[in-house]
Amino acid sequence: MSLLKLLPLLPVLVVVLAAATGRLRALGALLRHCHAVLLNDKSHARWLAGLLSGILPPVVWTLSFKMARRLPDEWRPTIHTKLLPQLEAALLSFQGVLLFTVALVPLALLLRARSATRSPLAYLVLLFPAWLKVLNYVALNTTWDAFQDVLAWIFYGCLHFASPFLMGWWAWAWCPPGAAIAFGWCLGLQNFTGLCIHLLFPNAAPWYADTYPPTVIPDYSFPGSAAGLVRFDKVFGSHLYTHAFAASPVVFGALPSLHAATATCLSFFVARYGGTWGLVFALVYCSGMFWSTQYEHHHYAIDLVAGTALSAAYFALIAHFVLRRIDAKHERERSTRGIDRLFCRPSPWASAYSQLPAHVLGEDEEVGVPHLLFSKESSDWDLELVKQRPALRTMLSPVDEKDDYEPSSGPSSRSGSTSGASSSSGRTGRSGSFTSGSEA
Repeated sequence: MSLLKLLPLLPVLVVVLAAATGRLRALGALLRHCHAVLLNDKSHARWLAGLLSGILPPVVWTLSFKMARRLPDEWRPTIHTKLLPQLEAALLSFQGVLLFTVALVPLALLLRARSATRSPLAYLVLLFPAWLKVLNYVALNTTWDAFQDVLAWIFYGCLHFASPFLMGWWAWAWCPPGAAIAFGWCLGLQNFTGLCIHLLFPNAAPWYADTYPPTVIPDYSFPGSAAGLVRFDKVFGSHLYTHAFAASPVVFGALPSLHAATATCLSFFVARYGGTWGLVFALVYCSGMFWSTQYEHHHYAIDLVAGTALSAAYFALIAHFVLRRIDAKHERERSTRGIDRLFCRPSPWASAYSQLPAHVLGEDEEVGVPHLLFSKESSDWDLELVKQRPALRTMLSPVDEKDDYEPSSGPSSRSGSTSGASSSSGRTGRSGSFTSGSEA
């Protein structure tokens, strides 16, 4: 019996072990906690609606891809077999790399100008042409071996199909609420656009030139080819990719590369919300995917450029119209991410003490009260006490013997006052005000 057949028995095994060790109540508490974390104070219907809205665009693209085989051949345009090799030769020449780099200068300047920190990392985009040239050389000027075949399969044949699901969970856990849905729309829209380009402007992949002589005129009855993935099938003694690519509904869909577009889309989100390590992951993952597509002879370098440009265009639109609002709402409402709720942590913005005046922080280092935010008014030095959205408390949350959150006495006790300040900042509403020590 294979390990895959044992996977459905895993929940049963967990329950049996919990019962044997007397941990059934703890297991039930854990399951209820995970259920509350997923819902995030939403009803089941609203949670399901959000999930469906995020997966709808990728599902529409997938179904459209499957239905493409039903298009009549007389509706389809002529297949191009020589255009992409010529464009790649021009792009990767010395003059092509130089001109491409110069053409990216305005984009690099725009990215740096739009950056909140004016980071010089925006100039890394100028290395894209040279980076593409290096990956092309490494992929095509090498001797095939089992290690590279398996490594290319991991990127091209495995991670490409698993990455949207993994990215959806990562976005739910580490990004602001709503970012996972935005990722689904960005991925679905760009891939659907790429599919339309495949159907309206069909181009042959490198494997076609490896299989057929230049005199052969292709038509839509030609089967697809797994190309370099055939070597992976030989290593593991299977025919999975050989049969899958032979039955592909879109055989001549080289430009743009949706492998490159998907990897770039994922990398944009990880780099935006993953910090420095997210940027490192994005560079490594895109490098591996771009190398594998050319090593497997599934795409030309020009296909990768087109896929990257397509993904960048849609991400720019999503970031401008959707992600900016999501980020602003996340900061304003101090909402929690999935990972915060799972481990009962406060929002990343729950301790935004940078909004306090510097001299106030210097006078009282303990001004930060749990679940409170102090913000400076523009008119004077009065401080407004704003109650934050409380962190999610579940049966797994630690219970303190004494609750430290007492707005009526917390700030005033630090200043030594017991009358005026405490009465003005009582539990009369969501916000109150108190004056600094000098004004009192």
